[in-house]
Amino acid sequence: MEKNKLYISLIQEADKIAEANLNNPTSLQRTANTRQALIDKLEKDSYIKIPFVGDFSAGKSSLLNCLMNCNLLPTNIAPETAVSYELYYTEQEALQVWHQGQLKETATLSDISSLKVVPGDVVHVYIQNGWVRQMNERGIVIVDMPGIDSGIEAHNNAILNYIQEGTYFIVLVDAEQGTLRESTLSFIEELKKYNLSMSVMISKADKKPESEIASIRNLIEKQAKRRIGNDARVGVTSAATGNTQDIRHILDALDVDEFIRQKYEPQVRAFIEGIAAELQLQINLVLSDKKDFARKIAQLQEEKEKALENLQQRNREAQPVNESAEDILNDIRDAILAKSSYLANVLYSSGNDSKQFEAELLNIIRPILVNSFKREISEYQETLGNSIQEFMSNVDGILQEGNQKLIDSLSGIAGETIGYGMEKLLQGGLDKLMTRFVAYKSITTLLGTATRFITPLVSIVINFLPDILHMIFGPSKEKQIEKIQGKLENELLDKILNSLRQEIIGMLEGQRQEALQSLESLIQEESRKYDDNISQIQQEQQADEETVAATVNRLQEAIEALQEVEHQM
Repeated sequence: MEKNKLYISLIQEADKIAEANLNNPTSLQRTANTRQALIDKLEKDSYIKIPFVGDFSAGKSSLLNCLMNCNLLPTNIAPETAVSYELYYTEQEALQVWHQGQLKETATLSDISSLKVVPGDVVHVYIQNGWVRQMNERGIVIVDMPGIDSGIEAHNNAILNYIQEGTYFIVLVDAEQGTLRESTLSFIEELKKYNLSMSVMISKADKKPESEIASIRNLIEKQAKRRIGNDARVGVTSAATGNTQDIRHILDALDVDEFIRQKYEPQVRAFIEGIAAELQLQINLVLSDKKDFARKIAQLQEEKEKALENLQQRNREAQPVNESAEDILNDIRDAILAKSSYLANVLYSSGNDSKQFEAELLNIIRPILVNSFKREISEYQETLGNSIQEFMSNVDGILQEGNQKLIDSLSGIAGETIGYGMEKLLQGGLDKLMTRFVAYKSITTLLGTATRFITPLVSIVINFLPDILHMIFGPSKEKQIEKIQGKLENELLDKILNSLRQEIIGMLEGQRQEALQSLESLIQEESRKYDDNISQIQQEQQADEETVAATVNRLQEAIEALQEVEHQM
């Protein structure tokens, strides 16, 4: 957790520079609020989560009980009641049941097998346990997940809970299987589509002779490298014999700080660069002639109104929502067609038992929905984002206009370095910093909402599948794979796409509205910064050139100090 401590330290350093140099109470309060919110996140959400996944009988809970050296996690529960258990160390032991982000029940550890849970619930297990403490101190939260085959809704909700967490998955496979089943391979393929990392553990090694385990491991390593990549890691474990060396080695080798860096570094950089941008704004205003402020205020107001109108215009010019929805539906169509032969075989072998077919279909649709929604909102944000960049560039020009003469005169007082320093800091500096700031403020926030939109779509697929299956088989119970594949590619596929179309359109509209409001708020927020800083400068007496030179030098040094803080990341 060294990265967390470093980031908190850098945030505090940057905040001290802000406190010493920002010149108005509103900016100071805004910075303090951002600082505290960011530190709170780093302190409270400083973990990476490591879900243990696999088939319902793969031995996940038994293995975790073995690692904890206690029999806590339920091992003989019905698949339909399977939920996720997150392990946290504490001296005050308790259970908390969370449903859709809301705490719904608190209980004692002894109640763990009798909790009233439903698919999608997450149980926080607070336990005084040495191994859990060791994991938490390294920044790791272990998660016992529902089985891949433990019910469509349970599995779906569990996956959507963790694919945005910056997680690393441990995939367990029972040694008695001797291979990675197609369902497990499909799951691995899905994780890869989210750009998530994973390792494979062969569990229940005590069930097979050691010589046979070696050949099983060799086969699974080959499968894993084909699906995961040449860096795939495979280990062997047994809860019955206490063989946990491989899993401990994999966990010990995880670079937790790198996960934290990916998750938080953009936000920390945005905080530091936001302060630097406002200090550059102060330099621009200090160098401006106060007699010219009235004109600049009018120009800035005009630019704000123009930017808001430009934003609306670009919104109107963006690809129509219906077309974006069709792009997503076509992605789904292509993915299902590519797997139609396999899906037909699944249906043929399963008869009227639709569970495996449902699971395989959702394994195909779920990542398409997540990634396609991300792509569409990214393209939309990029279209609108150009208006923000244009706004910031125009504002930069307004604020710098007429400053060169004063810069030249100040150089004679403060030395040649001020001219060079000002050129380096002001030449597009504000625009470049704010471009990155805008990118953080909008797209990072919006992409995090992708999975929130997916759950209801997946529920639609689950709910209408029984009718679809009846349509495929009909009274005659057709079993021919070729006929089934034909029905899949025509009747079934069209029904899926038609059922999803209006929901996808509605969700895209919701995402776009959120993006538009986010960017409108950003323009308003930046405009308030200019108003606050100009108001403060207007209240001050007109300074002589020596005082202005000293102020500019001080602000330059503050910006350079912020750059040094940022370089420590």
